[in-house]
Amino acid sequence: MSKLKLWFVQTMMISFAILVGIIIEGVVYSVFMGEDLASFNLSWLQLLSVVLTGAFCSIPTLIWLTDNDLPKSKFIIRLVLHCIGLYVIVSLFGLLFKWYQHIDGFIMMTVIYFLVYVFVWLVTLWLYKRDDNKINKALDDIRDEE
Repeated sequence: MSKLKLWFVQTMMISFAILVGIIIEGVVYSVFMGEDLASFNLSWLQLLSVVLTGAFCSIPTLIWLTDNDLPKSKFIIRLVLHCIGLYVIVSLFGLLFKWYQHIDGFIMMTVIYFLVYVFVWLVTLWLYKRDDNKINKALDDIRDEE
């Protein structure tokens, strides 16, 4: 996968996952805090901040995780650095765009961050596995023709 395509796919997955996280947060506040779900709304600036966050969070992926020939220990170290780096980016964007006002909002954002992180990794692994299966099937078809 080209780096530009990887950046775009990661941006879209992260942005979508953040939006799902925001929806989950709204439902949680509605159910457990008694807030009116009908009053929940997103401004164009908040939507833009989600896309910008997705774009900025895709950059460390291109830097740290595109080398496929790493030993497992170095990959795990890079994965931990990746997770921490993205957490810093998301926290700074959250502060800048006022995604949270109080400590409970920051805690909720942190929980949602880790849920989004796991979601994006699972989808990415699924996409790679699907591509591997397509390639293997194509190779098997070529072998069958010979």
